[in-house]
Amino acid sequence: MSAQIINIGDKVEMVALGDLSCHPDNPRRGDVEAIRASIRANGFYGALVVQRSTGHILAGNHRFMAAEAEGLDRVPVIYVDASDDDAKAILVGDNRLSDLAENDPVLLAALLQAVQAREQGLAGTGYSDDDLAELLAQAAEGIDSEDEGLAAEDEVPETPATPVS
Repeated sequence: MSAQIINIGDKVEMVALGDLSCHPDNPRRGDVEAIRASIRANGFYGALVVQRSTGHILAGNHRFMAAEAEGLDRVPVIYVDASDDDAKAILVGDNRLSDLAENDPVLLAALLQAVQAREQGLAGTGYSDDDLAELLAQAAEGIDSEDEGLAAEDEVPETPATPVS
């Protein structure tokens, strides 16, 4: 089978939360409180991917739960026309493919330092100042990235002098 674009219609729609539901077979258990913090700090961005025929969310179940908890009335949705079997494959694939990713620790540390310099610091990122300090300490110790840290030859960005909030 060659790659294809699933029919998503021609736009993102704003949809009432009451018209959507979490997929009943979703095995993922997300951190809704962390997502709520992100919504408060950064707003609700992106769109949920929803099976048109059922209203079941295929990607974004926990963002939906967080949006509900934050009192949002409507969220952006991309509807897909997919059979129930294909919808389950999209659901499980979306979950698993994020599991297979990893961060480049040097780039992550630099990115977190840049974000930390904002007035609100790392709020809404899921990372804490302690997480950043640990990344930088691992880099200073020269721990290889395959062993939970940064390689000694990796460049370590300087930590900006910003107050911890």
